[in-house]
Amino acid sequence: MSDNDNLTLEELAAAYRAGNAFALDRIVERCSYLVRRVSRKYFLIGADAEDLMQEGFLGLIKAAQSYEEGKSSFTTYAALCINTSAITAVRRYAGDKNRVLNEGVPISDDTAKVRDPEEIVIEDEEIKELINKIKEELSDMEREVFALYLQGLSNAEMQSRLALSPKATNNALQRIRNKIRKFAEER
Repeated sequence: MSDNDNLTLEELAAAYRAGNAFALDRIVERCSYLVRRVSRKYFLIGADAEDLMQEGFLGLIKAAQSYEEGKSSFTTYAALCINTSAITAVRRYAGDKNRVLNEGVPISDDTAKVRDPEEIVIEDEEIKELINKIKEELSDMEREVFALYLQGLSNAEMQSRLALSPKATNNALQRIRNKIRKFAEER
């Protein structure tokens, strides 16, 4: 057991700013639950959940670097920094600048094959059937959000059209993804 194990988070942050790199390891160990809890509230289109966790850990490191003792508890300050990092990442990923990357399809040698027109028609029908089955599982609001999402609208555009808050839109998208994931697992 090291000396760092007995220190408070506030003391560990001070030790880290003073140059003790091991203090940051203890902060990360003790606050990983906080990063997970904050990161679960958000979703990055075109990215993995781990990417959002990494953004949260970056926020935690920023908190350790800039924490000023006496203004609030370290945990409160760290939660704010983690949340800010997550929101910044969501905005960055959702921006039009990343649309090509988020919605891109990898190019492979398979695209060079000539596809049978019958296969294309069957595939299109299967996709339409899948979308219809998914829509049956969605609430009215989720159906509206899903339809706009399929049209390629950004979160901001969906919020504007449907007069929804950013949180309501993100929650609807998350529920849609969960229902689609569940439906795909059942197939």
